[in-house]
Amino acid sequence: MPKMHCHCCQKTTHHKVVLKRCDEQQESVLKSMTCFFATVFKGAHYVKMEKQAFCRACNSQTAIESQQQGVFSGVKIA
Repeated sequence: MPKMHCHCCQKTTHHKVVLKRCDEQQESVLKSMTCFFATVFKGAHYVKMEKQAFCRACNSQTAIESQQQGVFSGVKIA
């Protein structure tokens, strides 16, 4: 688990990292189908996910900043 600064606890604590599905904006059926098939044929994941970090001490959500993106490179997935 990565250590990050928790603004609620005011100290550096371990954080759990979870993936949340991004909200999709459905504009039209044709556009959503086109986007789906384009991502499938490219071989990319068709579900957009974003990382969220929660403090293990107080369970408050911590904002992930751009310089902290490298922190998650050593995280093991169970």
